[in-house]
Amino acid sequence: MEQNALTFRNVSSGYKHRKVLDNVSFTIGTGEFVSLIGPNGCGKSTLLKTAAALLKPLSGVAELFGRDVHCIKPALRASLLGVVPQKIESPMAFTVGQIVMNGRISSMGRWGIPSSLDQDLVERSMIYTDVLGLRERYFTELSGGEQQRVALAMVLAQDPKIIMLDESISHLDINHRQEVLQILMNLNREKQMTILLVSHDLTLSASISDRFLLMDSGKLIKTGTPAEVLQPRVLSTVYNCNLRVQQDPYTGYLQVSGAVDSLHRRKKLNRSIHVIAGGGCGIELYRRLLIEGYEVTTGVLNRLDSDAEAARALNIKAVLEQPFSPVGNDAIAEALQMIDNADAVILSQVPFGSGNLVNLELASKALKRGKTVLLAKGIADRDYTDGRAALKLVTGLLKDGALGWESMQELMLQLSNTLTTDFDDQ
Repeated sequence: MEQNALTFRNVSSGYKHRKVLDNVSFTIGTGEFVSLIGPNGCGKSTLLKTAAALLKPLSGVAELFGRDVHCIKPALRASLLGVVPQKIESPMAFTVGQIVMNGRISSMGRWGIPSSLDQDLVERSMIYTDVLGLRERYFTELSGGEQQRVALAMVLAQDPKIIMLDESISHLDINHRQEVLQILMNLNREKQMTILLVSHDLTLSASISDRFLLMDSGKLIKTGTPAEVLQPRVLSTVYNCNLRVQQDPYTGYLQVSGAVDSLHRRKKLNRSIHVIAGGGCGIELYRRLLIEGYEVTTGVLNRLDSDAEAARALNIKAVLEQPFSPVGNDAIAEALQMIDNADAVILSQVPFGSGNLVNLELASKALKRGKTVLLAKGIADRDYTDGRAALKLVTGLLKDGALGWESMQELMLQLSNTLTTDFDDQ
């Protein structure tokens, strides 16, 4: 039985103490051509860095051909995996030929003298990527598109079994983009080379990929064939705009395009959302809700909180309280008035202590008043109250009908189901 080329088992990964990938699991079979898609900042580059052993998982394991990537010696790993980054830097004045030869370093002997095989692979890689004529040029003199082709040539010179590309064709003109994609498709078809391509061009990816991995907010949302993943409802929620998916009558491939008329209609939604946030946990929520066309209110917030600053910048009505002070009755009353005027209340991924526990009590009152309440899951890790008071409150809220959410995609879908359905019926 053939081993999978790349396997993630419950991988969480990030930078220092900031988690970016959250419990991601998937497999990519040997010889598959897979596109990794999702909005900016969703964790695609972090996933590639974790797969390449540039980042060590906070938990879980990333495997390359059945072995933990961090247990594979660098020289062997270089023969298995090649990565074409978004951009490469040359700290010294290396020529293109020297840069591409770097792809063979792990295969050279102690003295670093290239063999005839090394030279042949470098020559072939430069011909494939149309950079042979640039061999004596300094890398720093090249355009962005030329540098990307040189980077691809360097990785091809490694002669790896799997190539990962981090938006590496986005800077290429249409001619060289088509050529590079054809090279990748040929390598995939003829040499069973596994390809993992990070891409924002969904239509292009649909025409060349066996499967998609769709990410949002550090989570793997959906995996499957282009037809299984490119569903308008899922894409519209993840990308925060209405998208139309059609089949090209000539090629049979799926095409993804914007649906401006539907987007215009969505912006007329007369729905108000009250967000319970703090400590910067509400900023992305504010942005996404406003883009979706919802009216937004928030509070109670500390006046110096970053969420309060974001609310001011976005002209969001907010209930504010003085720093290092308990939440007063006036602020509570004002927040309850906002909740009464809202169609739903969202509790963000905010940590709770004795100072802001009253905000959780506001969510409880909202539920009793018949409001839709959506709570961020994982409260056990964010409860710093005595006696686990926050956890007890959230457990009770969920039991009484509040909805839990983990990813932004899941939250937006729940809002769409609970609120916009009523709007369509009016």
